[in-house]
Amino acid sequence: MDKLWSVAANDIRVTFKDRTIWLQLVIIPVVIMFFIGLANGGFGGDGVVKIRLDVFDQDNSALSGQLLGDLRAANEALILCPMDGGEDNACRLNGTTLTEELAAERVKNGTTQATIIIPAGFGEAALAGQPVSLIYRSQETPGQASPALGALQAVVQRVGGAAVAAQVAVQTTGSLAVEDEDGFKQAVYDDASALWNSLPPTVSFSESAAKEGRRPSGFSQSVPGIGTMYVMAATVVVMFVFIQERKQWTFQRILTMPVAPWQFVGGKLLARFINGMIQYGVAFAFGLIVGAYFGDSPLALVMVMVAFALCSTALGLLFATLVKTEQQAGSVINLVVLIAAPLGGAWWPLEIVPEWMRTVGHISPIAWAMDAFRSVIFYGGGVESVVTPVLVLLGMTAVLFIVAVSRLKYE
Repeated sequence: MDKLWSVAANDIRVTFKDRTIWLQLVIIPVVIMFFIGLANGGFGGDGVVKIRLDVFDQDNSALSGQLLGDLRAANEALILCPMDGGEDNACRLNGTTLTEELAAERVKNGTTQATIIIPAGFGEAALAGQPVSLIYRSQETPGQASPALGALQAVVQRVGGAAVAAQVAVQTTGSLAVEDEDGFKQAVYDDASALWNSLPPTVSFSESAAKEGRRPSGFSQSVPGIGTMYVMAATVVVMFVFIQERKQWTFQRILTMPVAPWQFVGGKLLARFINGMIQYGVAFAFGLIVGAYFGDSPLALVMVMVAFALCSTALGLLFATLVKTEQQAGSVINLVVLIAAPLGGAWWPLEIVPEWMRTVGHISPIAWAMDAFRSVIFYGGGVESVVTPVLVLLGMTAVLFIVAVSRLKYE
């Protein structure tokens, strides 16, 4: 391991001897983050991403009304349409009557995130302890962080728990004389619901941050986005390193020295990984300077940074086995970074692009990293909210690394 660290340290030392590294590492990324941050809202605005949900309350009961009220309280970013449309046309219905067919089209074209249908008889069945299902229709990518679905699941859990408490109370007092059984059941339900609501919410926007004025802004999007783009550029450049080592016959000479090939390759990869983490440090340091809010879970952010830097480094190693010249490497880096960044949501939120682009975008590891960053920064998530994206990135890393190693030749 000492030799591996020595190779990595030497590579980093050589990299930072070149004064132009500061142009690539600091100046250009910061300038781009600044202007894209301004374009995305800059310092102003409340920074809360609004999520539209089309709702059909076919029950119109007190329980269904309470469920929708709890859903609004669970996440202030949610807009329930058409009831929350208001005069500002927040639902983007433009005076059109909402139908299930129109709702399906709105989900398909990305106007809304999902459609929720509360069936007739929902309230009566829930209070009677009978099974009842809500309908949730969306085109969300499986495993993708979904604040809307998370909020709905949390609220349904509370409603279900309160309904069970009411049913148990009625059964327990069945032998007693209760003049108004329905009224008694409703009273127990209300008490149980109040107890649920007194507990810390399962899904909520970070109210403490909002009260302190620390809301996500345009820089909360541009810093992780542009930072991730430049981390990819800083790590996949490892293909240049391997091409130069072949041209200088370093690979060939290393076979005759007391340094194992895996130590040499591992040191080069470790150096690129460290450069990527330094790039993330520069990006987020700039964000803190301009007052950007990055959520309340630094550990979750670091987990995403590490997983993405590893994945991008493995991608660079794979490309090193495919390209033969420095010209080819330069073309590949420009092509990959400039396609993967916008496609993966580094320049703008994927919520604003068509559904097909969101789906295709998740071919890029940047999309999974941005899903995780946004779940922490914009939706108040913690470590649990980034587990799926991090596992996907680590899975990509393993596949890319295995394929790359199987193709790597030292001669």
